[in-house]
Amino acid sequence: MASIARLIPVREVHRDAVVVGSGFGGAVAALRLAEAGVRTLVLERGRRWRGAAAFPRLYHPDRRVSWLARTPVLPGSPPALFPRYTGLVEKVAGRGISVLCGAGVGGGSLHYGGASTRPSAELFSRVMPAGVDFEELNRFHYPRAAAALRLSPVPDDVLRHERYTSSRRFLVEARKAGLRTSRLRQPMDWDVVRRELAGGLPPFAAHGDVLYGVNNNARHSLDKTYLAAAEATGSCEIAPLHVVRELTAGTTHRYTLRCDRIATDGTVQEHIRVATDTVFLAAGSAGTSDLLVRARGSGALPDLPDGVGRYWGNNGDRIHLRTLAPGPTLPRQGGPACVGADDWAAPTGPATVQHLPLPFGFETRSTVLVCMGLPDGYGAFHYDTGTGESGLTWPTGADSGAGRAVRAVVRRLVAAGGGVSVHLTAAVPVTFHPLGGAVIGPVCDQAGRVHDHPGLHVTDAALIPGTTGCCNPSWTITALAERCMDRLLSGGRGLS
Repeated sequence: MASIARLIPVREVHRDAVVVGSGFGGAVAALRLAEAGVRTLVLERGRRWRGAAAFPRLYHPDRRVSWLARTPVLPGSPPALFPRYTGLVEKVAGRGISVLCGAGVGGGSLHYGGASTRPSAELFSRVMPAGVDFEELNRFHYPRAAAALRLSPVPDDVLRHERYTSSRRFLVEARKAGLRTSRLRQPMDWDVVRRELAGGLPPFAAHGDVLYGVNNNARHSLDKTYLAAAEATGSCEIAPLHVVRELTAGTTHRYTLRCDRIATDGTVQEHIRVATDTVFLAAGSAGTSDLLVRARGSGALPDLPDGVGRYWGNNGDRIHLRTLAPGPTLPRQGGPACVGADDWAAPTGPATVQHLPLPFGFETRSTVLVCMGLPDGYGAFHYDTGTGESGLTWPTGADSGAGRAVRAVVRRLVAAGGGVSVHLTAAVPVTFHPLGGAVIGPVCDQAGRVHDHPGLHVTDAALIPGTTGCCNPSWTITALAERCMDRLLSGGRGLS
C-alpha cells in the first residue's frame, strides 16, 4: 500500500484566497471576493451537475443519490445497492443523531427542499448571536440574498392545478386550525413547472420528484446564480472533486490546505497542497466543524478558540407523516414544497409546519410534514485523540421542547382536517439543517473572522448557534454571509 501511495502525484499551488465549499456561505464569499478582484479558488468535494435530466428520482435511486456510499441515505428512499460514487448526499453519523449534507458544485442548493423562510424579529433575537441585528439583515441582506437566489412564491395558476390539491387542502385546514399560513418562497423557474403541467416537458417538479434535485433546469441552484456570477468575473476558479482533508499553519503563507483531487468513485488522483494567506471555511456546519476541531485537537492550529465544535444544533427538525386523510391527497403531488403554516406565539412553544409533496405512485391519503421548533440545548463535535477524527454528540432531550411544540401544532392541524400523524424521525433522529460549530461570539467576530487567527474566516451555517428560529436556514445563512462579506470588504480593513 505504501508503494502505491507514493505513485500518487503531489502538487503545490498558491492562491490569494481559498473558499472551502460551494454551498450558500461559500457561494456568497466566492462572488464577493471575485467582484473585489481577489484571485479566489473554490475547493468543492463534489462534482458539477449539469443537464435537463441530471438528477435521480426519489423512488428510483441509483449511484447518484449518495456520497461514496453503496446505499441510499435519504429517509424514504427504497433500498438499493450500487457502486460508490460522488453522489448528492452524505450521511454523517453522530451519537444521537445523523446529519445529511450536500455535495456538488452548489452544495445543498442542489437537492434541498428549497423552502426559503425567515424568522420574526422576536424569534431572531432569541436565537441568533448577540450583535447580529435583525433590522439590518431585514433591510439589506435578506432582500439582497432573495434577489440573488431568485426566490418567488408559487403563482396562483400553478397552485390551482389539480396536482396541487394537497397543498391547497393544507392551507384550508391550517387556517381552520388557527395557524398563520403562507406561500413559501422557492428558487424556482415556475414557467418550467407550467410547461410540465401542460405536458410540454417530462413531469418532475410537477409530480413532486424534487428531493434529489430538480430536473428540467427548473431550480435556480447556486451553480446558476452566485457561482456562475463569480466565475464570470474571471477572478474565481471552482475546482470540483477536490476534498479538503486538513487545515494547518503554513510555511510560506499563513495556512496550508491539504486536499485530494478524486475520481467519481473516490479514488485519489492527486495530492494537492494549497498555500494561502486567506481561508474561508464554508463546508457546511458538519464540514467546517470537522476541519476546525481536528486542526485544534491535532495541534495543527492549537490556539483555535475553545468554542470550536460547540453550540451545534439540529434546527428543531421533525418529519411527520399525516395519513388516513378523509379525502384524496392524490398521487404525484405537485412540488416543490410551496405552502406552510406556523404558530410562533403558541403557549406550547413556537413551531412551523410545511407541506412536503412527494411522488407517491398511487393514492395514499397521506402527506408529509416538515416541521421545526426551537431546540433546548446543544450538541458538539469532539476530537478523538485515538483516531485523530472528530465526532458529533447530540444529547438526549436536547430538542425535547421542539418536539412538544411541533406535536401540538400537528395535532391541531390533524384535528382540523382528520386522519392521524406519525413522527417519522423519532426512532432514527436525522437533520437536514445542521447549524453551529464555529459560532459568532465564542469563535468568530461579527464578520466571521476566527478570533486571533488573521486570514481565517467562516461564512456558513457553522456561524449560527443551533437554530434559525423555526425557519429553514438557507435564506438566513445566505444573508448572514452577505453581512460578513460586507464587513470584510468595506471600511479599509481588508481580509485580515
